[in-house]
Amino acid sequence: MGLPPWETSDSQLFALITGANSGLGFAIASRLIDEFLTSPSTSPNKHLILVLCTRTPIKTRYTISRLRAHLRKLADYSPFATNLREKAKAQGTEYRWEHVVQRVHFLGVEADLCNLRSVYALADRLVNGTVGSPDATTIDGLRLPHGSPGTQSFSENATQDPWALSQERGSDGAQRSWGWGLSGLRLPRLDVVILSAGMGGWVGVDWLPAVRDVLLDTVEAVTWPKFKLPNVGAVVRSQSSFEAKNSSEGEKQPLLSNQAKHDEPPLGEVFCSNVFGHYILAHELMPLLSRPASASSNVGGKIIWVSSIEALSEHLNIDDIQGLESRTPYEDTKRLIDVLSITSSLPSTQRITAPFFDSSNTVTETKSTSHSAGEEKLPSAKPKMYLTHPGIFASEIMPLNAFLVWIYKFVFLFVRWLGSPWHAIEPYKAAVAPVWLALTDIDKLESMENQGAQKAKWGSATDRGGEERVMKTEVAGWGWDGTIETGDDIARRKGRKRGVVDLTKEAREDFEVLGIKCWSQMEDLRKKWEGILGVGSSKNV
Repeated sequence: MGLPPWETSDSQLFALITGANSGLGFAIASRLIDEFLTSPSTSPNKHLILVLCTRTPIKTRYTISRLRAHLRKLADYSPFATNLREKAKAQGTEYRWEHVVQRVHFLGVEADLCNLRSVYALADRLVNGTVGSPDATTIDGLRLPHGSPGTQSFSENATQDPWALSQERGSDGAQRSWGWGLSGLRLPRLDVVILSAGMGGWVGVDWLPAVRDVLLDTVEAVTWPKFKLPNVGAVVRSQSSFEAKNSSEGEKQPLLSNQAKHDEPPLGEVFCSNVFGHYILAHELMPLLSRPASASSNVGGKIIWVSSIEALSEHLNIDDIQGLESRTPYEDTKRLIDVLSITSSLPSTQRITAPFFDSSNTVTETKSTSHSAGEEKLPSAKPKMYLTHPGIFASEIMPLNAFLVWIYKFVFLFVRWLGSPWHAIEPYKAAVAPVWLALTDIDKLESMENQGAQKAKWGSATDRGGEERVMKTEVAGWGWDGTIETGDDIARRKGRKRGVVDLTKEAREDFEVLGIKCWSQMEDLRKKWEGILGVGSSKNV
C-alpha cells in the first residue's frame, strides 16, 4: 500500500517537534524536510517520519496541510525538482515527484505543556498507543468536501476539490505514503525530539526606554533587550481543573488519578511552558529515545533543547527556579535550559541525572506491553542532550502589531549589516542550527563535544548578506565549550555581549555546582508532581 517501513531499522528518521504549528517550530519542520531530501548524505531510500505536536487538533490539521503543500512545492516546482527532472531526462527516465514525497510522512499529536495531565497522556500515547494523521485539508487548513481523497469519507463519485494536493483520485498507494489515511501506527523509537514550543510571557513593551536604547545602543538593545514588560508571577491553572483525557479518543486516562488535589503548589506559567512540560515529556519518552535504530547501533536518540541568545549570567535565581518573583521569567527559563543541557553528561551530575534518563523509571515504561512474542529486543542506549538557539528573528511571541514588526525587521537588517551574527530575522534561517543538530550523525556530534565533556550551545547565525550558518555561542560560566581559551582565541569570537567576563576555572566550577542544584530541584519537582497528579508508580530513586 505504499506505507513506510515501520520496522526498527536505520532506514527511517523519527522526529518529534513541539510547537510545530507556527514560528520556529513550523520553520524547523519545513527546513528539516528540505535538508533531509536535498542533502547528498541522505540515502535515497531513507524515510522521514515527522511527529508534529500542537495544542489542538485543528492546529495539527492546518500544520500538516501547510507542510504537505511545502513538500509538494519542493518535489515538483523547486530548483531541486528541476535538477532531478533534468537528471532523469538525461538518463532516459521520467521524473515523478510522487516518488520524492513518498519519503516524508506526517503524524499529528496534541498536548498543552501547561497541562501536565495532557503531557503524560501524550507520552503514554506515543510509547504505548498508536498515532496517525488527520484527514487531508485544503491549503488553508479547511475541510475538504465530503468524499475527497485523503479523507475517511472518500468516494470516487464525489466532485474533487482542486486543493486536494493530488490530481489522482483515491487514497492508497503513493498518496497514503504522503500521509493520507495513516492511522493505528506504533512508533518503534524516536531518533530526535526538538523541544521548540514555548511562550514569552510578556504583556507589552516599555516604549520610552525601548526607543532610547534602540537609538543610542542599537546592537545591544535588539540583541539583549531590557524593555519587555513581563507578567510577573503568572501561574498555570490548577492541574486538577484539567480533565485527564486521551487526546485522540476522549477516554479517561488510566495513567492518571481522577482524585482532585486541593493542595497544589503554584506552577509558573512560563516555566511550565518552556521547561517543565518539556522536561516531563522528554523523561516519559525515554522508552522510545533509548531504543537504537538497529541491532548494530549503540546510540539512542537526541533531545534538542531550544534556548535563547538572551540567557545571561544574571538570569536564573536558584531559590526561585520557576521565576515566580522574577521580572525576566522568559530569560530565566532559557538560562535554566542552558544549565540543564550543558551539565547533563558531566561526571559530577551523573548520580542526579540517572533517574531522568532511566527508561525503566518512567510511568510509560511501567505500562508498556513490551515487545511482541518472538520480536528481537534491542539493548537500550542512553539518549544525548544538545543545546541550540535560533538567534534573533521576528517571532509571534512578541506582543507587537504588524506595523511594529515591520519596523523591528528593518532594525534587525540594519544591525545585521553592522556585523551582528545573531539576527537571522526569518524563522526559516533561524531553524538552521536545530535542523543541523537533528540531521548530523550523533557520533560526529559526540566527537565535536568530546563525549559530553565539552558541550556547546549551537546558535543560528548569519553573515551580513543573510547567509545562515551554525555557530558556537558563549554561555556565561561555561564559555564556548567549557575550555578556558586564550586572549587571542577569544578575540576571534564574534557576537559577544559587551562587558562579558572571560571564563575562569573558578567560574566553570561554579557552573557545575549550579548544574547539580538545578538538576536536583528539577528531579524533586518531577517526583513531587507525580505524587500530586497520582500517576503510576515509578522507582523514583
